[in-house]
Amino acid sequence: MNIKKILGIVGLVVIVAVFIFFISKFKSDISDVSTTTSKTNISDSSYDGLNQIEPDFLGQDLPLSNSSKNVAWDTFQKYLKYNKEQNLEGVKSIVYKVAPICEDIKNTIECKARMSLAYQYGSVLDKKDFVNVWSDEKQIILATDFKTKEDDSVLGRHRAIIFFIKDGESFKLLSFSPFKGATIDKGVSSREELDDRLIIYTEDKDEDGIADYDEECLSSKERDICNKTSPKIRDTNGNGLWDGIEVLMK
Repeated sequence: MNIKKILGIVGLVVIVAVFIFFISKFKSDISDVSTTTSKTNISDSSYDGLNQIEPDFLGQDLPLSNSSKNVAWDTFQKYLKYNKEQNLEGVKSIVYKVAPICEDIKNTIECKARMSLAYQYGSVLDKKDFVNVWSDEKQIILATDFKTKEDDSVLGRHRAIIFFIKDGESFKLLSFSPFKGATIDKGVSSREELDDRLIIYTEDKDEDGIADYDEECLSSKERDICNKTSPKIRDTNGNGLWDGIEVLMK
C-alpha cells in the first residue's frame, strides 16, 4: 500500500472521529437544556395556587388554596349538598343554628320543604360573583356587587350575601340571602329620585352586612324594638362581632 493511500485512510479516520465528537457534544447540550427546562417548569408550578407557600416578603399575598373565601365557599357547598339530600343531621353539623321549623320532629314535612328551597336558591349562586370578601378571626362575609332590576312598576337593588361564623379552624354558616336589598314602587318619582332612595335603603358603608338605613332603625315600625347601631363602625359594641353578624345571631 502506497503512502498516499495510507494518508487518505488516516485523514478519513480523523474526520469521522471529529464528527462523532461533535455529535456527542450536541446531544449532551440538548440533554442539559431539557433538564433545565424541566426544573424551571416544576419550580413555576409552585405558584399555581395548589401548593401552600409561605410569602417571601411581609404583606405578600399568594393565592393559597385554603384562603378564607375558599374554605367558606366549600362550607356553603356542603350545606347545599346536605339540603339536597334532605340530611338534617348534616345541615346541623355545618350551620350555627338550625331553623326553628326544623328543631321539632313534628315539622318534618315543613322542614324538608325549607331544605329544598334552601338548595334551590343557593345552588344558582356562583363563587366568582362574590367579589367582596370581608373577614377577620371571628367571621367572614361573602357578598356580590349590587344589581339593579326593574319592570314597569317597581325598581330594585339587590345582592347575594353569605354570613359565616368562624369556629376555630372551621366555619359555621350563619345565614345567606340571594336577594338582600330593597324594592320600591316607581310611582311618579323621577329616575334620579328612585336611584337615590335605593342607595339610601341599601348602602352598607362599614361593610358589616347590614344596611346603614337599618342600623339607624329608620325602617323599623313604631312597635318594633330598635337595636340602633352605628353605620360607620362595623362592631358598635366592641365585642368582636360585626353588627350584621350579631343581629343574625340574636
